Amino acid sequence: MSKYPIQVASKLSGVGVHTLRAWEKRYHAVEPVRNDSGRRLYSDDDVEKLRLLSDLCSLGNNIGAIASKQLSELNEMMEKLSGREVRVPSSDQNKVESSNGVIDIPESLKSLTLALEFYKLDVISHEVKKLILALSPKDFVYKIMIPLLQDVGFRVERKAFSIAQEHALSAILKFHIGHMIYQSYQQRKKKQSLIVITTPEGELHEFGILMASLLCCHFGVTFYYLGPNLPADALADAMKSLNADAAIIGTTVVTNNSIDLDVYIEQLMKKTPKQSQIWVGGLGHFSFENFASNKKFKYLPTIKHLEGLIQQLD
Repeated sequence: MSKYPIQVASKLSGVGVHTLRAWEKRYHAVEPVRNDSGRRLYSDDDVEKLRLLSDLCSLGNNIGAIASKQLSELNEMMEKLSGREVRVPSSDQNKVESSNGVIDIPESLKSLTLALEFYKLDVISHEVKKLILALSPKDFVYKIMIPLLQDVGFRVERKAFSIAQEHALSAILKFHIGHMIYQSYQQRKKKQSLIVITTPEGELHEFGILMASLLCCHFGVTFYYLGPNLPADALADAMKSLNADAAIIGTTVVTNNSIDLDVYIEQLMKKTPKQSQIWVGGLGHFSFENFASNKKFKYLPTIKHLEGLIQQLD
């Protein structure tokens, strides 16, 4: 089991150093061991307990009443109370208020990267879940996903992080976003339009289309997330069966290593219903001039362009 000095335990748990010391001294919330030089060292369980205590206090509990509880009891309390969280806009774009307290976006991003550095996947999962509850799907995309993935990608390029760490973060994000997508299927939609979302055959990178799905969740659009790596024939069949108004197709620079994107788009233009549109986004290379004049085709160079189109849907 890992041991952390107080500064690291504070960052991982989200509890300030002075507060941590006060809880420890006054309420015996945790009992860290000390090394040979007398420095406090906190365990994984200590960090987890501090994080839960902080969240529960933000939800209105008194620290004196819950500090002595076991981890299992605190987890049970959190499960019961987390459903009460609401999203309330804040005047500070770097902070969001909810019944779980004020979410400081830069601090949350720092906590996630620090947790990833130490392979604290449980901390990452907890923090991501908290952010999803506190933020709108749109804010989660712009304020968390985009800057976090860019930062981690940059660290991997510099070899500050390993590919294994990047994959671990990706798996956690996909799990929580997948849960949000599933929940959205059970909610009543504001718009009548129906969208299908995928990537071309051979394209396995799916964060672009996951972000597209979150924007559909945010704006109340009915959509079907088909996952990555879908052949053109299969996508065309799905669009016919669902009577889809449009398909969002996410691409990256890797797309062209596995498929001719011009051929893929051309197949979709011919095989999908006349009224259905094909929206292609991302960095995949294709001959834009071949499709620009066709009313069925839309090119989305950025996520902001996609947001604009989604808002225009009926």
